[in-house]
Amino acid sequence: MTHKEPPFYIGRYLVTGKLGSGGMGVVYLATDERLQRKVAIKQLLSNPNSRNAHQRIRREALLLAQLNHSNIVQIYDVVESKRDIALVMEHIDGCSLERWQRERTPDLTQKIQLLKQVCAGLGRAHAAGIIHRDLKGENILVDSSNTVKITDFGIAKSSLEESDLTREQHIAGSWGAMSPEQAQGKPLDHRSDLFALGVLAYRLLCGQNPFGDNKSPYVIVDRIVNSQQLPAARLCPDLPPALCNLLDRLLAKKPEHRPINATVVAEELDAVLKLGHTSSFTRTHSLTATVTTEEFFQRRPGIGEKLRRKIGLAAGVLGLGSALAAGIMLWEGTPLAKQHQYIAVTILSPTEKDREQQLLASNVQGALKQGLSGREGLYLIPYTESQRFSGQPLAQQARSLNADLLLVPDLHCASHSCELTLELVEADKLAVIASRSTRLSINELLGSRARTLQQLDYLLPDYPSQGAAEELAISAEGYQQYLELYEQRHDYRNLADLLDKAEKLQQEAPAFTPLYDLYTDMVVDLEDNSRSAEGPARLERILQNVPPQIAEAPEVLNTRLRLALLRNEPGEAEALLARLKLTLPDEASYYYLNANYHDLRGDYTKALTEIEKALALRTSYNYLYQKALTLTLTGDIAGANAVLEQAIALNSESLDAISLLAANMIDNGKAQEAIRLLTNIGLDNLGPMDTYNLCLAHFVEKQYPESFECLERVSQMAPKDASPLLYQAEIARALERPEEADALARRALDITAERTDWEGVLMRARAYADLGQAEKAVENLMMIRRDAPDDLYVNYARAQVYISTGDLLSAKAHIRKTLEQGSSPVWYCTPRFAKICTLPAFEDLRQQYPELCRGDKGNSQIARNSDGAPRL
Repeated sequence: MTHKEPPFYIGRYLVTGKLGSGGMGVVYLATDERLQRKVAIKQLLSNPNSRNAHQRIRREALLLAQLNHSNIVQIYDVVESKRDIALVMEHIDGCSLERWQRERTPDLTQKIQLLKQVCAGLGRAHAAGIIHRDLKGENILVDSSNTVKITDFGIAKSSLEESDLTREQHIAGSWGAMSPEQAQGKPLDHRSDLFALGVLAYRLLCGQNPFGDNKSPYVIVDRIVNSQQLPAARLCPDLPPALCNLLDRLLAKKPEHRPINATVVAEELDAVLKLGHTSSFTRTHSLTATVTTEEFFQRRPGIGEKLRRKIGLAAGVLGLGSALAAGIMLWEGTPLAKQHQYIAVTILSPTEKDREQQLLASNVQGALKQGLSGREGLYLIPYTESQRFSGQPLAQQARSLNADLLLVPDLHCASHSCELTLELVEADKLAVIASRSTRLSINELLGSRARTLQQLDYLLPDYPSQGAAEELAISAEGYQQYLELYEQRHDYRNLADLLDKAEKLQQEAPAFTPLYDLYTDMVVDLEDNSRSAEGPARLERILQNVPPQIAEAPEVLNTRLRLALLRNEPGEAEALLARLKLTLPDEASYYYLNANYHDLRGDYTKALTEIEKALALRTSYNYLYQKALTLTLTGDIAGANAVLEQAIALNSESLDAISLLAANMIDNGKAQEAIRLLTNIGLDNLGPMDTYNLCLAHFVEKQYPESFECLERVSQMAPKDASPLLYQAEIARALERPEEADALARRALDITAERTDWEGVLMRARAYADLGQAEKAVENLMMIRRDAPDDLYVNYARAQVYISTGDLLSAKAHIRKTLEQGSSPVWYCTPRFAKICTLPAFEDLRQQYPELCRGDKGNSQIARNSDGAPRL
C-alpha cells in the first residue's frame, strides 16, 4: 500500500499527523470524529515477505482487547479493507520511558513508582496468560501525569494457545532486552518478561544497560546467555541494598531463580519505598561507580589470562603432589605422621534390659566416645551413624560404616556388677586384633566411666590420646540424670518435658559438654516431629548459661550453629562453621556438616558438592543417605532413588533409606508401593514423619477413613503440628462434612497463631485459604517469600493456597514448578485442583503433562523426608 501525507481518512478516523514508525507499521495521530477524541492508529506496512502480517496485527488487537488495565494502552477498533489493516488505540499524550528519563532528573521514589506501574500492567497481562516478549523502554509510554502505559504487543504470545504467528523470525524480541531462554529459542513463560523488566529497571535506576553497550547484537546476546552482569551494588552503591538484590534476581539466568511474578516485584519495590531514604537519589548514574558495564565486560580475562591461571593452578597441584609424596597430609596446615584410620563403636546392648544395666551401657558408650575422640591417627565415626545399625550383624555394620576398625563392647551383668569386654576388630577381615576386659560396678557410674577410659589406653597403645582426659564437670547424681535423659531421648511425645529437665541439669552442671549435644539433638527432634517452632527460644536459653571455659567446645559451637540456622542467620552460621573446622580433625565430618548446612539453607548445589567431598573420603551409608536426601530436595527423585539403592545395598535393614524411598514413592504417585514399604517396617517402629507419610499414601489411594484415623495418630504424636489437621479438613470436605472441615482448619489456625518461622506461617496461610480468607492467606505467603526453601513441599503448599484463593496465575506458576522439580501429575487430581482440568488458562500445562487430569487417584502432599530437615 502507499502511505499518504496527512490529512486523510482511515475508516471514520481523520489522520492529522505521524507519531512514528516501526518494523511492522506506521503510527498516526488521528481524530475520532464520532466521539470527538484523539486516537493513535497503527497501520500495517506492506511486506511481500510476510505471509501472516495481517493475522499478527489482528492477533495483537485480540490480545489487547483482553487487557483492560490503566497501565496498558487500550484498543478501540480495528479497521480492515481488502488489502490493509489498522489498529485504533488509545492516544497517550506523553513520551517513551527512555525519552522521559533523558529529559528529566527524577528522584529514586519517582523511578520506583513508575516501575511499580509497569509491574501492575505486566501482572495484568500475565494473569490473562499473555507474555509481552518485547518489554523495553521504547514500548513503555509515560503521559503528562506520569502514568505508565505498556504498548506494542505485536509479538506478544498467549500462553493459552499454540500458534506459529510469532515464529516467523525464529526468535522474536529486541536483542538487548530478551531473556537467556528467549535468545536460545526455548519455551517461555511470564518469567521471561521479568528478565526484560530487570533490564529496563537496571537502565532506569543505574543509567546503563546491564550487559554493556557493544554495537554488535551477537556480543550482547552472548553476554545475556553466558555472562553475569555487573552487580547493581557495584555500579550504583548509592541504591538501597534491597533494590540492588531485586535487580540481580530479576536478571538471573534461570527463570526459577527470578521472583515468582510481577506482583511480588511490585511488593518488593513498595517495601523499598517504605524504608525511606530514596528522595535524595536523583542521578541517572552513580557518582561513586568506578567502572561502566561495558568496561566491566571488556576487562574480563581473555584467553591469555585464563591460560596463565590454568598454569598457576597446575603449579599448585604439583606442589600438593610433592607434599603428599613426602608423606604429609594437609588439613588446616597440620602435618600428620601417618594415614588416619576410621574407627566405629558398635552400640552396646546389655544381656538384661533392666534400668540400671541400661544406664551403665549408656555410661560406657559415653566414655568410649570421649576416649576415642582426639586420638592420634584415629578418626571416630559419629555415634549417630553407628546407632542406625544397632543389633545388625557385624559384617553389615562394617560395610555400612565403611570403617577401618571396629570397637565392639560387650556387657555381661550379675546382680551388682557387669563384665565389660572391649574387642578391637579389623573391619576388612573381621579379625580381632586386641581385647581388654574389666569389671564395672552398676552403682558407681563415674567410677565405671573412669575404668572404661583406662581400658582404652591399654587397648590402643599405637593411637595415644593427644591431650589429658578432661574432668567431668558434673556430680554423680547429675551424671545419672544425664544418662536417664539420654535413654529417654527418643520419647517423642515427652520431648518438651525432657528438655525442661535438661535445662535444670545445665544450671547445676553448665560445663558438662555432652549435655549440649544431647540437648541440641532433642531440640532437632522436637522441631522435626512436632513442627512446634520452640527450638530458637530453647537453644538461646541454654546458651545464655555457657561458661567461658567451654565456649569453643564443638558441642557448644554446634548448638550455636543450630540456633543460627533456625534464626536464618547465614553469616553467623558460616562463622561458626569456620570455627568448627578448626576443632574437627576429620575432613569428611566437616564436609558432611557443610552439606547439612547448605541443605538447610536451600542451596542444594553446594550441598551436593560438599557431600561428594565427604563420599570421596569415606563411602558410608550415612553419606549416601545424605546425598539421596539432597537430591530429593532438588526434585531429582530418580537420582535420589538410585543413590538410595546403593545405600540399601550396603544395609538392607536400616529404616532411614527405606523410609525416604517410601516418601519418594508417594511423591511419584506410587502410593501402594509406599504403603507396602512402610507397613513392612511396622507401625510401632514408625516415627511421626513416617506415620504422616503413610497417612498421605492412604489419602492418595482415596482410603479416606484409614487416612483420617492415621492423621489423628500423628496429631497425638505431634500435637503442635498443624499439617495433619489441614489434611483431615480436606478429607472432611471430600466426605461433604464442611462444618467439621472448618473446625479442623480453625484448630490449625490456633496452633500456628503465634508462630513466626516459615513453616508455621506457611501452614497458617493454608488454614486461612481453607477457611476462605484469601487476603490473609496471601499476606502470610508474602511474609515468607525470602525465608522458605524453594522445594517441592513449599511450592506444593503455595499452589494449594493460590488455587483455593482463586489466583490462577500464581497457582499455575507453582504447579509448573513442582512438576519441573519432578513431582507426579497425580498430585493434582483432587477436588481442590479440579478446575485445572477445565479452565483454558491451564491448557498448556495439560498439553505438556498429559497425565495431569487423567489419573484416578487422589492427591498427595509432598511427602516429608523421614528425617525431616537435615540434621547438624
